[in-house]
Amino acid sequence: MKTHKIDILSVKVTRKVVEAAFGMKEPERSLRQDIEHCVDILQDVIDTESTKSISIFSKKTNENERWLEQLKPSFQLKNDQDLQKFQELKNAQTKKLNDIEQKIDYYERLFAELEEIQNELEVKAKLEKKRRSRANPS
Repeated sequence: MKTHKIDILSVKVTRKVVEAAFGMKEPERSLRQDIEHCVDILQDVIDTESTKSISIFSKKTNENERWLEQLKPSFQLKNDQDLQKFQELKNAQTKKLNDIEQKIDYYERLFAELEEIQNELEVKAKLEKKRRSRANPS
């Protein structure tokens, strides 16, 4: 509803500004009063909305504080020393994991080479067997 008042007043003010710009005789004091009235209405709207927003924010802040108090017994915070120990343990485990991954990569490459050597030996053994069977036709 206040929006309509602002719209009507702004039209009224705009009309008076146009009349004043085209030399129509309108008391300047009346124009200023209308502008001041519009500013006052706008300020009231802003104040009301600000108050509502602050109230909502305050309510939510209080709710969050109560919720935090409810959660505190359930979750105990660790002190800095415990967190430092945990970080060191995590770093040590990460290093061990990286070492294991490197060993796995090494053994996978070694396995591939051994398979290749085994395949070559099988081929050589077959060739040797064929040579022997040709050399000794029993």
